Amino acid sequence: MKSPTATVAIISGSMNTDSFTRKLLKEVEQRVQGLQMETEFIDVKELALPVYAPDEAPPEVIRTVSEKLREADGIVVGAPEYHGSYTGALKNLLDYLGSGEFEHKPIGLVTTTGGVKSGTNTLNHLRLVFRNLHGLVIPQQFAISQKETDIHISLDDSTSLRLETFIKGLEVEVRKMLLLKDNS
Repeated sequence: MKSPTATVAIISGSMNTDSFTRKLLKEVEQRVQGLQMETEFIDVKELALPVYAPDEAPPEVIRTVSEKLREADGIVVGAPEYHGSYTGALKNLLDYLGSGEFEHKPIGLVTTTGGVKSGTNTLNHLRLVFRNLHGLVIPQQFAISQKETDIHISLDDSTSLRLETFIKGLEVEVRKMLLLKDNS
């Protein structure tokens, strides 16, 4: 029996037109596709969401995003580091969603920084949010400074290996969840 194809949703949490985070996530997307997994790219900039107001009906695009996330077997979330945390645009998107989109799904986290900071706080903050949404945040994570690469995300061997370790960790968890689904 052929194993089912996995789908990984990739969320870009940057509003920057020439986003370093988006470029990194496109690299992640290529590597995930190289593992014979399908991808769905969700970009907060393209969504152009109004600020979340719980007493107002969500925009129609949220239904589409929710559907893509519910159908995904795994999720990668990337955000630039803003003042030691992730972006308000990403938080706004997450406010529209709930645990139904993330529950029992492997979630990989990546961040980009402008300086030499490691992005640790950003990753920790995202980890806490996705734990509260009942996601299964994988142990591997990836942070990179713009000073470690160029505008084309050309990675040296060491950085490329770190990214590959992150991708492999995601793949293992996604395939494990697919096996659990098949056996239930």
